[in-house]
Amino acid sequence: MVLLTSSAVSVAISSSVVCLFTFLLFLSGYVLQQQTVRALQEALRQPREPRPVPTLPPQFQHLTNETTSVTVEGRSDGVGSMTIPIEGTDNTRDDLNSIQIPVIAEDASQIPLAGREDIPPVPPQSDHSLDRDRQPQRLAYIFALLKPSDLCAVLLFAKQQRSSSQLASEPSIVLLYPSTWETASSSLQSSALSYMRDVQDLYDLVYHPVQIRRDWDVKAQLLGELQWKHWDYDRALYLRTPGLLLDSKMLDSSLETPGARGLWTPLGPSSGDNPDLLLITPKGLRSPRKEMTRLVTAAAVDQPVSNDDDLKIEISSRDAAYVLLDEEDLGRPGLDNKWYLDLLLRFDQGRRSVCDGSGLLDWPPKADLRRSR
Repeated sequence: MVLLTSSAVSVAISSSVVCLFTFLLFLSGYVLQQQTVRALQEALRQPREPRPVPTLPPQFQHLTNETTSVTVEGRSDGVGSMTIPIEGTDNTRDDLNSIQIPVIAEDASQIPLAGREDIPPVPPQSDHSLDRDRQPQRLAYIFALLKPSDLCAVLLFAKQQRSSSQLASEPSIVLLYPSTWETASSSLQSSALSYMRDVQDLYDLVYHPVQIRRDWDVKAQLLGELQWKHWDYDRALYLRTPGLLLDSKMLDSSLETPGARGLWTPLGPSSGDNPDLLLITPKGLRSPRKEMTRLVTAAAVDQPVSNDDDLKIEISSRDAAYVLLDEEDLGRPGLDNKWYLDLLLRFDQGRRSVCDGSGLLDWPPKADLRRSR
């Protein structure tokens, strides 16, 4: 006889329970599998359902069907009833052949319904609204001051341009001057620097001193700054001074718009060492061609020998926006060109008005000009 310990009995019972539940789990899985297989077999054995055949309603199967008319009945409260026709046979009741939908009548205060011919079309977006989104151009006029008296001519230009310009963005007026003015002992150059500080805010001027080497020509170094420096402007016009502004609108238009192709050409030796007009762009310097050469003209002439010379001077400056003058002709006796003398008088009066009290002008008074006429 074999005696079983308590541990052996517990192991036997645990093993029996595990085996029993494992068998039951396998049996349940087998039953579910068989049910699924039988369901799939029955589904495969069933015949396919016939495809549906479209059929028309009875009222549309005969060509002799009748359609009830549409009627709209108004009511005193502003709401009408609209009758929508429904086709049917003759023995169909009239109240079953139509559906009444309330219709709200329009009055003068209501917004017209969509689709009306009297509704104005929405205007397309104009080009001006697109232009407002664009960034304004950075424009400038640039002058080179060779001597202190040139400052008065530039101030006269600034006064005329600021008072008559119609550009969307106000162009800068840049003055190039030798840096030696700041260290020179000349009282005239010191007076020029002092007066430049006084009028800078009045005309919104930009000053740019140029480093000058003693062995080089001052004018060449000032003009060389136009090419060597990277100017932060989209377009800029260099104008030789002294000169008188005759047509601000024409000059501003040439500065703002590039114009047709071929009006400006890259700067070359043909432009000379003292050009009257240059265009500064991010791509470099440009000299004028064709009609742009008439934008700036020189009006300084020697004493004419006939009346034809007077006519030639006026014709050459008729289309000009900026006329170059010679300060040496101010108060010069013997000038018979009335048109040129009028320009000189106008120029002298204008620059004296902007430089009054500065001490920069050392020219004959206006009475001498009138006497020379």
